[in-house]
Amino acid sequence: MYRELQPLRRALSAELKAYLPPVEPGIEPEHLLQTYLDHLTMYVGCDGADQTFTLLALDATGEELGYLLNAPNNPLGFERAWDWLEGLRCHHRLRLTLLAMETSGVYYWAWWDFLADRPNLARVLYNPRTTEHMTEVLSKRVRNELVDAYALAEQVRLGGTPEVVLIEDADLLTARFCSRAARDLAQQINRKKNQLRSLLRAYNPALSQVFPRAKLHHPAVYALLQHYLFPDELVAAGVEPITAILRAHCRAAFGQKQAQQLVVLCSQTFTREIGREVIRQRVHYLIEDILTAQTRKRQFLNTGYSLIQDRPETKLLRGVPGAGISNTLALVSEMGDIGRFPAGENMASFLGLTTSKHISGTTLFQSKRITKQGPPNGRYGAVNLAQHLSQRVPKYQQMYQHIKNRKPPHEGHFIALVAIARDFVTNVLYDMWRYQRPFFREVEDYRAYRREHPRSHD
Repeated sequence: MYRELQPLRRALSAELKAYLPPVEPGIEPEHLLQTYLDHLTMYVGCDGADQTFTLLALDATGEELGYLLNAPNNPLGFERAWDWLEGLRCHHRLRLTLLAMETSGVYYWAWWDFLADRPNLARVLYNPRTTEHMTEVLSKRVRNELVDAYALAEQVRLGGTPEVVLIEDADLLTARFCSRAARDLAQQINRKKNQLRSLLRAYNPALSQVFPRAKLHHPAVYALLQHYLFPDELVAAGVEPITAILRAHCRAAFGQKQAQQLVVLCSQTFTREIGREVIRQRVHYLIEDILTAQTRKRQFLNTGYSLIQDRPETKLLRGVPGAGISNTLALVSEMGDIGRFPAGENMASFLGLTTSKHISGTTLFQSKRITKQGPPNGRYGAVNLAQHLSQRVPKYQQMYQHIKNRKPPHEGHFIALVAIARDFVTNVLYDMWRYQRPFFREVEDYRAYRREHPRSHD
């Protein structure tokens, strides 16, 4: 039963009980009452968009009562739509309205808030993925606003689709925003780093050879690029000035050895004829953008983590290898209250880490790809954490090697990480948060813990 509908049905039940006729033998009074409540309810689907939204209403038998096309998604449109809903309900002598809509970006926010505390109305939110499934069940190959509104009305009338529960914890919502902002900045940083790497490989490939992969983006290398960029400039500068710059920003990682390698390779590198100031300016701008984005990313991560650091889920998750501030913030802020998940499988499904199923007649079709229907930020945190688990936890080391060896190298790596993330969320993380227990690297340690801490239902 949907949350907002329960109090409305209870109040109407108390009113109906005084007027119900005597029950015939073989009929359960409670079942008869629930049938009356269903037939006194109008089921409405709402398909929202940026500028407009569409409503379609059904009764308990699935008969269409009416629809409203392209109502403006603004306060005037809300008043018009509400008057239409109330007029339709009164015309058909119904008592309650159950309205369903999708969590489609921010388009539904204003209309959802407008409907709060409206008399005789209950609101339900669905994941947009469920509407897609319902249109498949209804054999609706062509989708438009009216078809989606009809699919939503059917879902809420049948009552078998779980609703989306909005989080009202301001700190958790703020932490979630910080986590998503930090992830967006991380994507921008990677894009800028790739651009910088490509530019340097084109005009001074010696830098990529001496400072491969992540070393190219070390602060010491960035400081060197502020002074010298092109091969002939590095050769003219010599080993000592280059060594001084590298050691001034990092005494342990870089020194005279890297400086000598760089000078030797640059002396063998052909210098391309091009406007140097343009290339130099572009390199400096990219470095500046990367450093600025990294600073903002740290600020978002620190701000978000400070809001959740005292939560029990955070303290438990930080005990997992690889669960740093970024991954912990993503998983804790996206998951919310663990009590809304009846099992670990539901938790993994929420993150989109499970494969989809489709039933046609008596045939079950199992997809080979994950649904990706949940929050991308939480799924990214789980898969990123899985990479650390595959390197540091024996159970997941074996799982990683077993899956990777059965697949092509590049593809097998990502398939193995997703499988580890799904197993960890389903069997470990849910158990940790649900029963407030620590993480164990070894399976035997966990089994010993369970023997010492038996549960009531074991």
